[in-house]
Amino acid sequence: MSKKNELVVKPTDEQLAILRNSYPVEESFQRTLLPRLGMASQDVTEGKGKAMKVVREAGTFFIEKQTDEKNESGKSIWSSDEIGTEIDVVILFERKQLRYYDGEKYTSSPVYDTNDQVLPLFKDKQEVDRGTVTELRTRPIYQGLSAKGKAISKLEENRILYVLYKDEMYQLNIRGTSLYSFLDYKKTVRPNEVVTHLESESKENGAISWNQMTFDEVRPINSEESDSVITHLKDIQDGISAEKTFYNSKAVAKKEEDDF
Repeated sequence: MSKKNELVVKPTDEQLAILRNSYPVEESFQRTLLPRLGMASQDVTEGKGKAMKVVREAGTFFIEKQTDEKNESGKSIWSSDEIGTEIDVVILFERKQLRYYDGEKYTSSPVYDTNDQVLPLFKDKQEVDRGTVTELRTRPIYQGLSAKGKAISKLEENRILYVLYKDEMYQLNIRGTSLYSFLDYKKTVRPNEVVTHLESESKENGAISWNQMTFDEVRPINSEESDSVITHLKDIQDGISAEKTFYNSKAVAKKEEDDF
């Protein structure tokens, strides 16, 4: 008799449960890729010489979203749309990340929350170092001087802000003077309790000019906005909990391997 004509008896729920529980599952967590909110700190240009043109002016905010399209390398293509030179958002939460660009490639840590965490550093998807924030930032390889001759660590601390813009959550990465502007702002407000106006102002240091992001309180959030903020905060914190569990298990496994 053809197998196509045989009566197929499906496994019972009990059998399926035994099968699923007996098969090894690799530890992982699914990180949600949020659309990105950004601001051009300098003019973005195309072409050279007389053919050069400004395609995005400094101080312009934009949104980037992952599309279903892939490039030649198989990586997702992100769309990019400008939304103006000033916007209102609610800053839901903030985290941190270490990043260093050597002119060719980035070295970076996972996103983290406190400076006492032991973090891996990755370059080309390979772990190249591990330590606390202070230990990593003081490594000799990352030491340098600022434009004013001040000793600095080139392994920068960036802030990852989760913001609500027109009822959708975005990730906003800030660094440099825009980061200092944000740190000053949050000394006087609790960011997730107010609507914040984002704009920018021109800055210069010698021959270098750029736009620094500015943060100003518009008003306290209302009851409806509070419900939305609370819901999004729970989603963020659940994701952080899953991420920490994953990285902690990896750290334990690596220590056991090193001690073997």
